[in-house]
Amino acid sequence: MKFAAACLAVTALVPPVALAQRWTVQYFHDQDRATLSLQDLAFPSSRRGVAVGTIYEQSKGPRFVVLVSSDGGEHWSLDPVKEHPRSLFFLNDSMGWMVTDNGIWLTEESGRSWKKISGQQKADRKLRPAPPGGLILRVWFLAPRHGFAVGLQKTVLETQDGGRTWTPVEEAAKPPANPSFTAYTRIAFDNPRVGLIVGGATPPRRDDDRLPSWMEPEVAVRRRQVPSLTLLLQTLDGGAKWLHSTAPLFGIVTGLRLAGDDGLAVMGFNESFEWPSEVERIDLTSGKSTRVFREKNRRVLDSALFPGPRAFLAAVEPTGRLNSSPIPGKVKILTSTNFTDWSEMDVDYKAVARSLILAGPDADHLWCATDTGMILHLVP
Repeated sequence: MKFAAACLAVTALVPPVALAQRWTVQYFHDQDRATLSLQDLAFPSSRRGVAVGTIYEQSKGPRFVVLVSSDGGEHWSLDPVKEHPRSLFFLNDSMGWMVTDNGIWLTEESGRSWKKISGQQKADRKLRPAPPGGLILRVWFLAPRHGFAVGLQKTVLETQDGGRTWTPVEEAAKPPANPSFTAYTRIAFDNPRVGLIVGGATPPRRDDDRLPSWMEPEVAVRRRQVPSLTLLLQTLDGGAKWLHSTAPLFGIVTGLRLAGDDGLAVMGFNESFEWPSEVERIDLTSGKSTRVFREKNRRVLDSALFPGPRAFLAAVEPTGRLNSSPIPGKVKILTSTNFTDWSEMDVDYKAVARSLILAGPDADHLWCATDTGMILHLVP
């Protein structure tokens, strides 16, 4: 399967369902001399929500926290966690996993308490040890004991005991890419059988030691976007067998969602590219993909996809000449019922961000977390 480059027209027609909905700020970490950067968000049901992030305070080191809601985000409790969180995955209302810089943690109490499970080696020497915490970026579980982990150095692992021990998925090592510069970054299943894993290989360039782009924008805008190797693993039997493919593409995959016969992949580009991002629709039955959204003033960071179809795109408006910037941009959320006609939804004017995460169990119960300490809620 390859991501195609065909283009579809995008019009301004507004689906009636979008006119009655708006995004409001439901939570904001508003404290003097402290900022909260939310790293990930999960809403396994319309009532249960969990977010993880880092609080930065002047003259103090970072504090890692988890936010938990049991009433649809009306109220949130904030508690510390011991390690820097990277991502979340929840199988149901109560059972979830948190990937950190140093391992994998399990909750069976909807995020209110966590137990570290990776790195704890059992006495049985036949069992493989848990993976080094620094390699894993995300996990996805099909059942309480059966799941997969993806990460750096071409890492894809499978567990049959809830994440305590892991075995490598051999197909993941087959693409011709240097593990030192290759990572599998996204994983998604539509059902217990059909799943995709996406990654990329990005060898260093000679000018990688230059100053940050925002400090020298004149140089950054002249920096050419070059193709990188995109890696894809696909399974049709719940991970019993994986097949790999590769394609040289511009940009990297920053988001992946599946629903029914469709998928959405968000591609991000560097500062010199004419467009900051684009969104590809993936036909899971034919393996073909089609570009469905690309605009110069919208940097899409995440998507949500539900049967129907009903699709959402979470984007920010670039604040200057560069596609990316340390200055937060206005949050823009778009929706579509046919992947062709996209309309912008009403978003609270206070919402600004550099990165965004969408989460929710269905198209009527959806939330959006920002790296500026906000959680937005989709309301009628």
